Amino acid sequence: MRVEIFKLFKEGPILLHIGLRRMDRTSTIVHSDTLFSALSNSLVKLLGEEKFKTFEEKLIISSLFIGLRMPNFDILFVPMPDIFIKLPRDRSDQHKRYKKIQWISLKALGKILNFFDKENLSINLENLDDFSFLNSKFLVAKEEFEEIKEEIDFIGTILEPKVSVNRESSVSENLFFQENLILWPIKTSDNVEIRPFLYFFKKEEPNLDSIFIPVLNLFIEEGIGGERSTGKGTFDYYEKELTDLPDEGNLEITLSLTTPMREEVNNLIYYQIIKRDGFVFYNAPKGFRKKVHYKVKEGALVKSPYIGENIDVSPVEELRVISYGKNLGYKFS
Repeated sequence: MRVEIFKLFKEGPILLHIGLRRMDRTSTIVHSDTLFSALSNSLVKLLGEEKFKTFEEKLIISSLFIGLRMPNFDILFVPMPDIFIKLPRDRSDQHKRYKKIQWISLKALGKILNFFDKENLSINLENLDDFSFLNSKFLVAKEEFEEIKEEIDFIGTILEPKVSVNRESSVSENLFFQENLILWPIKTSDNVEIRPFLYFFKKEEPNLDSIFIPVLNLFIEEGIGGERSTGKGTFDYYEKELTDLPDEGNLEITLSLTTPMREEVNNLIYYQIIKRDGFVFYNAPKGFRKKVHYKVKEGALVKSPYIGENIDVSPVEELRVISYGKNLGYKFS
């Protein structure tokens, strides 16, 4: 499947606040429905509502993932698949370490799926020497690690003190701490410069380019997540590349937050469910919440075809609020 990769860069650290229904917690991943909502708001602001129907029908995107810019290549990470990994008996001491992995490079994903056991629906990882830990949560291919030569940390969270203000009296009331996600550039002990960025996949759709590119240009300025007026969630520029994701096979790993169609429910094999809600934002806060709904998290193992669908989660009839739920997947057999 031909896809476009959009890589989002910021001079200096990337700072984000993607709320988890509480100000003192932030998500470590920007889900595809959040990305779709931010892009849609930029679309309406720039081109008007009449373009939204085409935008919704044709746009197929992944969630927003983490990448690392190296001197000679980029490393693209995706969520670790929800598949049981069986290690060789003589390497069983590594089991706990592999269980903690949250992110895997795209190159390492291709390698690890070569060990997939179709009968037991598990990964019998016979050769651990093909992989290396970038840190406790990130797994890369051996050749990617050889460029870095050491474990590194480039992502974390920081707490920012805040004070709530009474809207009637304008008096400061309570001190609280807001958690923000931060990704920072680093330099290794061998002076290798490594720069984190965020990226997403978009299924190639030439008929959408005249709409999407202007929207993306506005989106990187408008930003995503909370406190965008302070610079959080904004980017300085983006780069676009074309690549291919595997499109043959009767299984796939989901790369977006999905809502399965009724006839696709039985295609789910290994998956996690996530609750989605939050307040409606349509060029400005509307003061009411979306209907509570549930989706399948990224990294699920599903039978192909698995398309997913967008759903209306508006609590009022006069306003249509679309929650993105289509799948962009990595297929294999």
